[in-house]
Amino acid sequence: MAVKFSTRLRALRAEHALSLRALAKEIGVTANAVLRWEKGEVTPTREKMIELGKFFRVEAGWLAWGLGDRNLQVDIDRIFEQLRNCNETELLAITGLLEAFKEKSYENANPANPKP
Repeated sequence: MAVKFSTRLRALRAEHALSLRALAKEIGVTANAVLRWEKGEVTPTREKMIELGKFFRVEAGWLAWGLGDRNLQVDIDRIFEQLRNCNETELLAITGLLEAFKEKSYENANPANPKP
């Protein structure tokens, strides 16, 4: 049987020696919400899943579905190798995503001065 999100979350919380209340405070939810996640009654929103991943320094995909690497780390060499294997269409799509992230970062850093 595959390990579920609730089991991964419970294990991470135990590894970090956090109470339900302490984790809830870090993520901005109630202790009851964390308890319901750990019981498998509900799953967090996408935003909360990402926050949990960042907090525990694990990939959100691994936390949510057990996909990808557990540890959140950037392997620049691996990224460059993957980029070398992309065709022109894929590189254009990646460039578009990077530009969108750059614009979003600018907007977040300068909310009173939106980019023209």
